[in-house]
Amino acid sequence: MKNNYFLTLLFLLISSVVLGQTYTMANGANPTVSTCSGTFRDGGNNSDYAASQNSTITFCPSTPGDKVRITFTAFDTESGYDYLDVWHANAAGAPGTAADRFMGLPTVPFSITSTSPDGCLSFRFISDGSFQYAGWSATISCVTPCTPPVAALVDSSPVNICPSTSLTPGSSTVAFNASNSTTSSGSLVRYEWDWGDGTNNITATPNTTHTFPTTGGLYVVRLRVRNNNFSTDPLGCLSANSVTRTIRVMPEPLFTGTSASPVTVNCGNSVTLNGAAVSQTIIQSTPSVISGPINLPDGSGSSYNSTLDFSGLFTPGATISAGCYPTVTFDIEHSYTGDLDIILIAPTGESVILFDQHAPSSPGHFGACSDGATDGVPGCTATYSVVNSGGASWTNVASTTAAPPTTNGLCAYTGVCETGGSYYIPQTYTSTNPFTALNGAAMNGVWTLKVVDNISSDDGVLSNWSLTFPSSCYASLQTITPDLATATWTTSGSGPAVPAQTTTSTVVNNPGPSCPPPGPCVGNQLTNNVTIGPFPTAGSYVYSFTVTDEFGCQYRRNVTVNATCVCPTASISYTGSPFCTSAGSQAVTLTGTGVFTGGTYSSTVGLTINAATGAITPSTSTPGTYTVTYTIPAGGGCPITTATTSVTIAAPPTLAVTSTSPVCSGNNAVFNLTGTPNAIVTYNINGGASITTTLSGAGTSTITVPAVVVNTTFNGTSIATSGAPVVGNGLSAIGGNVPANATGAISALGAAASAANCASVDGTNTTLTITLQHTVPAGTSIIVSIARDTNAGVVTISDGTASTTFNAGPNDVLQQVTLVTGIATNTITITRTGGIVWIDGVQYTFTPPGCTATIAVSNTVTVTAVPTATISYATPFCTTVATAQAVTLTG
Repeated sequence: MKNNYFLTLLFLLISSVVLGQTYTMANGANPTVSTCSGTFRDGGNNSDYAASQNSTITFCPSTPGDKVRITFTAFDTESGYDYLDVWHANAAGAPGTAADRFMGLPTVPFSITSTSPDGCLSFRFISDGSFQYAGWSATISCVTPCTPPVAALVDSSPVNICPSTSLTPGSSTVAFNASNSTTSSGSLVRYEWDWGDGTNNITATPNTTHTFPTTGGLYVVRLRVRNNNFSTDPLGCLSANSVTRTIRVMPEPLFTGTSASPVTVNCGNSVTLNGAAVSQTIIQSTPSVISGPINLPDGSGSSYNSTLDFSGLFTPGATISAGCYPTVTFDIEHSYTGDLDIILIAPTGESVILFDQHAPSSPGHFGACSDGATDGVPGCTATYSVVNSGGASWTNVASTTAAPPTTNGLCAYTGVCETGGSYYIPQTYTSTNPFTALNGAAMNGVWTLKVVDNISSDDGVLSNWSLTFPSSCYASLQTITPDLATATWTTSGSGPAVPAQTTTSTVVNNPGPSCPPPGPCVGNQLTNNVTIGPFPTAGSYVYSFTVTDEFGCQYRRNVTVNATCVCPTASISYTGSPFCTSAGSQAVTLTGTGVFTGGTYSSTVGLTINAATGAITPSTSTPGTYTVTYTIPAGGGCPITTATTSVTIAAPPTLAVTSTSPVCSGNNAVFNLTGTPNAIVTYNINGGASITTTLSGAGTSTITVPAVVVNTTFNGTSIATSGAPVVGNGLSAIGGNVPANATGAISALGAAASAANCASVDGTNTTLTITLQHTVPAGTSIIVSIARDTNAGVVTISDGTASTTFNAGPNDVLQQVTLVTGIATNTITITRTGGIVWIDGVQYTFTPPGCTATIAVSNTVTVTAVPTATISYATPFCTTVATAQAVTLTG
């Protein structure tokens, strides 16, 4: 493991022994010794050390510039009570220089080499009055510090990479060449890479590559090198400098304000697509240096140190204060937490106990699966974080779980997880002691995590650990806010073309997501709004808003425009049909939904019709019944739409009138009518009130005016044919399920109802509208053939004015319900209010009006007065008168 004070478990092969003076640690303050040779022993010399000792001693190099090295070849003290402390300083207890504490039976040999500028090491030994052990024996030597090598990169220029979310992603694997690094002596053997993304790497050669995260981020790579001078550091002499290179994976712009997809538009309309993109800021990733793994073998009083170098990451002279307390994270497995102290030590020696032998439910365990055997085999680690305040409590039973995990996780250990006691839950904890102990400590430099094993028979592993400081505590962090260069709309589909575009750029300060002090972070916003259309046909059309930044990184947002065509409906009718051939031009009545105008009219042969307006001319048409069709051509994704109606052209009815004239006054005037059979004649007598009469099937009728005394005139004013009864059904239907089944002739009463012969309405398709073959007059009885499918089946049947309700059983057996129309109509609507209902169809009978013609047919019966006469004779006459006697006639 790496330790700046060189507490290493190195096995030394000592080929020669330099004989020198022996320095024993007598009780009390011993004088400073300047030497580079000799033996350092406890105060007991060849016997056990004394009870209740409190001794200090300092060793400094006899050659200025050298460093004292103490190599322990034997060590044995009472674990937990008798201990030897060491400081890298010329006095015991010098602030900021404490290195370690030794007790029990640590593995020997081990060495301590001074890191103090004066090369001195100071010791204090404390023993209690209970037990005394053999103590220690160590050799004293000196080493000459090395001349640091110089780290360098052949290319230290920034690397700009388009992210994986870009249309033009760059490779996030970057090559590094440190072959121009130099050393004045020996050779370079170790290249220590901190990639700035929370990972690091060590290579033996100067050329390497590293793959960075593929999304936006700014990473400052740091390189330090070591040569093969191991006199003061077993890893080699470390360069005094670190060389950096910035890797910038560009941030994707923010597309807030760009039209959300999809956009819906009706056929025939246009749509405005809004395009907006704002550049974003990336900030240098906050350094979070991570250590390598450290084994934690069984020990009694042994300590294991791991270091992280934060040199140069903070403002020179920066010290710890409340706003800059770090978060400490360590990945650890250990079979007994009550065995451990975990201590954070600042570069200037200030320290805080993060964890102090806690085990709320003993024995406690660290990790996801602890190896209970003390065999040096690491179990599965777990990750724990420590903060100054606000975390869980180490001493709270709720912070632990009794049962080990059922799986070992993603680690090499496949053995049995230790049971009994409890496992600490991986989470964030509050430090045992507050971080105020670190106030005033230097932030730049080497930070140390010390793990002290206080009791034997347990082991574990520290996989890694890291420190994370608040971003505001670091020196000015690098940022970049790429300007956006272009923003354009394009399409490659069959939709309407993109028109000429105008892009507007606006400067934006601190566009986000954040900007470190002192700021500002300056970017820009591009806007480009276009109106596209009209969309003639239904379909989905993709339009792309593409933004390119100053580094050539392209980003795209696709907006799908869904054009929906509302297909038209239409209905036509002619008011007054049937029409006599004597009638003039008759206009059509056209109604509908959507874009229903602009169609064409046609008819069967014999009817004179205007194809553009639909007007018919009865006077030039041949009598007969015609079907008029209105056709809207297919378009906009809609099929051909048609509407039909029936028109009857009839020859005008005729009427002739005869009478017997003259007649004597007081006799009846009798008019004999002959004409079109069954025609209805409207007439008056002598200009009086209108009266009607219906000609017989033979086309005759007699009108008698009784006891006339004056000339009497019959005036025929109009004549109308009587229409023939018409039977009709449903012509078409929309809505419901299988609406076509509700058209045509209906099934017999009591027939079975099913999807094979019926339409239906249910909770999904609730309304069925049936168009009739005719426009029927108000008062027409329409029979609806219908049945329930479920007991809950209920519908309302309506023509828009009159309505009726159906909900009768039995189920799935056709019944008939009658709706009497309240208005002249050619549609009825069936609306479901519950359950499922079958609709077989409709049937109706009505008698349409006939052709009506205005006539002027008159006939007068002349009335002759009845004559009167009186005769008289000059009687009496005698029988003797022989001459004829004249009569007297008057009248």
